[in-house]
Amino acid sequence: MSALYHKLLLLILILPQLLSNGIPDAVVIGLLTAVILSSLCSYFDGKLSRGFLLLYCAVPFVWKPFFPFLPLTAYNCTGNTEPWLRFLWLLPLLSGLTSQEPQTWFVCAALSGVAVVLRIQETRYRELLHKYHQVRDDTTEAALLLKQKNQELMKNQDYEVELATLTERNRIAREIHDNVGHLLTRSILQVSALLVICGNDGALKEQLGSVRDTLSDAMDNVRISVHDLHEESIDLRQQLTRLAEDFTFCPVTLTFDSGPLPMEMNYAVIAIVKEALSNIARHSNASAASVRLIEHPSMYQLTIHDNGAGFSPIEKSGMGLSNMEERIRAFHGNFHIDRTKGFKIFISIPKEPKER
Repeated sequence: MSALYHKLLLLILILPQLLSNGIPDAVVIGLLTAVILSSLCSYFDGKLSRGFLLLYCAVPFVWKPFFPFLPLTAYNCTGNTEPWLRFLWLLPLLSGLTSQEPQTWFVCAALSGVAVVLRIQETRYRELLHKYHQVRDDTTEAALLLKQKNQELMKNQDYEVELATLTERNRIAREIHDNVGHLLTRSILQVSALLVICGNDGALKEQLGSVRDTLSDAMDNVRISVHDLHEESIDLRQQLTRLAEDFTFCPVTLTFDSGPLPMEMNYAVIAIVKEALSNIARHSNASAASVRLIEHPSMYQLTIHDNGAGFSPIEKSGMGLSNMEERIRAFHGNFHIDRTKGFKIFISIPKEPKER
């Protein structure tokens, strides 16, 4: 937009000299020609732009009334990327030394110098504006990347905290089972032995029976608490990662993109992946395998794929595959096998209504 303002300024500076003797037809024609050629030079690129510049510089040689509009020619030439075109306006200016009046020539030369300065400033302004936009875009991109990295870091931190919490729950459950559970079991056995020893002492026997019942209730409560803690401490991502890392028959690529699954479903997925990897090691000559667990809005999708030969159609009724299918049917899911390009188990399990 600044180039348009500069050209309007040059026209305003050129017109007073031309209008000092009235408004002849040559001034109007020259003005229209200068505006048209200047617009064409700015609009087109490449060979067309160079062609119009050459025409722009050639007009003053064949039509002298066009000479006062030479500053516009200088402005367009200075902005060209080719060095030889930048100084092309000097040729008609030098030729005007002999064909134009001295006053007209000096005014035109001065305005041409002003045009060159304006064009250089405009070019530098565009370069600075381009650099500013580039720096702004780079800064915005860096900020977005930093934001993404921070989000990933926070997500990893949350996962590490959750993993540490689950690990601690598992440890507590194991400590309760190994220590408190064994002590309660021993106490129950001791009280049972005392009941046998006490013989016919009814009062003592009744008290010992009450103690045994209390210890049995405590043992049941401990067993339930330990069971709940152990179930809550299962991290499906960690379990699948461990299965993939411990599988030495071929490399296994794990893709896990899911939130927490119901506890029964966690056990089913772990059992299915174990059985599938075991089948790959026993029946396949695969060199690579993949396990993908993806959560969709209405279902969980589990895919286990290897590039080996897989099973024959007769082996589809094997115990392992049948157990897999029974587990999935229990969750009202779909179980499908594909033997093209290796062996692929495709499983989809619908979410419970309360999770939708």
